[in-house]
Amino acid sequence: MRIRNRIKQRVSLLRALPLGVVLPALALVCVGVVFIYSASTDFELLAEGISQPRDFHVRQAAFAIFGLSLMLVVALMPPRWLATHWYAYLGLGLVLLGSVLIFGRTVNGAKSWIMFGPLGLQPSELCKPLLVLALAGYLRYHQSVDSPRAFLWCIGISGAFLVPIMLQPDLGTALVFMPVVGAMVWTAGGNRVYLGSLAVMGLSVIPAAYLAGVLKDHQMKRIEIYLSSLGGEVADRSGDGYQIMQSMTAVGSGGLTGEGFGMGTQSQLAFLPERHNDFIFAVISQETGLIGVALFMLIFFYMVARMLRIGYGTREPFARLIIVGVATLFFAQAAINVGVVSGFVPVTGITLPLVSYGGSSLLSGFILLGLVSNVAMQPIRVMGKATF
Repeated sequence: MRIRNRIKQRVSLLRALPLGVVLPALALVCVGVVFIYSASTDFELLAEGISQPRDFHVRQAAFAIFGLSLMLVVALMPPRWLATHWYAYLGLGLVLLGSVLIFGRTVNGAKSWIMFGPLGLQPSELCKPLLVLALAGYLRYHQSVDSPRAFLWCIGISGAFLVPIMLQPDLGTALVFMPVVGAMVWTAGGNRVYLGSLAVMGLSVIPAAYLAGVLKDHQMKRIEIYLSSLGGEVADRSGDGYQIMQSMTAVGSGGLTGEGFGMGTQSQLAFLPERHNDFIFAVISQETGLIGVALFMLIFFYMVARMLRIGYGTREPFARLIIVGVATLFFAQAAINVGVVSGFVPVTGITLPLVSYGGSSLLSGFILLGLVSNVAMQPIRVMGKATF
């Protein structure tokens, strides 16, 4: 009877589910499934009965259903479980990243995957919510983040995730982590000196890795192609510069209303590599045009704004840090992905949150949504003035 009552109490919390965050997120997932289907299907050959659609969209839908269940589990967890065990999340992240360096499989030049039969797990994606939890849990108990000791701990926690990820090397995930750490330290009250130090360290990571030769040959080539494109000309259009040229062509040819669903030439004629994955935004741009992209961006920014509104309404330090970390992560990852697709950022492997094909990325996104929902549904009561 007692267990049944507890279950009823937990289920009743779903009434407070932040629909302003969850519904836009589900809309983005549906957009992803639809355009993954478009990007992975040759409709002309399908109409003639010569080709069959690939099942990427079916897999994505299955991951979405599982991810939604996972989001609800995280949302219903007691907040104290999340807030008081930050060191456990740090340890779990180290185990996951250490395992991929030992047992991982190299895909597209990065040793980022652990294979379980036909399924692959990308631990760096799952480390995104773990980093937010670990850093928020530590900063919650350190009101004076201006102390050298607290600042060094922040660097240590961040470095514990960043260093193994750079060794894979997974440059895209490392780029996303940097603004997340900066935003959370700023929210916790970090002064300008420490924030400036974090910014300098973050900006120096890529040049240092480039000069030290840590990056793979293809990654160094991508940076060189990007630098050449700043002068107005993309080098090696038929080689390493081919992908970005096709992506920019897709984005630019969408016009105002787009070429129509399933009519994008760069995807239908298979000119654009990774079109269902990291470059799904190029497919959306070409097939829906400026109007479709504007609507897509509006949904995404509305979701992030609703997250920040939840954070603004909470006075508990851990909860507010969680919201800031998650919102910054979604925004930074989307900005980098769109920047890559549009040619403003060097090509690096990074997904468009909740939209690109990929089970690990989608599950990570739903866990992050679960953390936001947890804060909204189960606010932690505090006495006295706000800490942050």
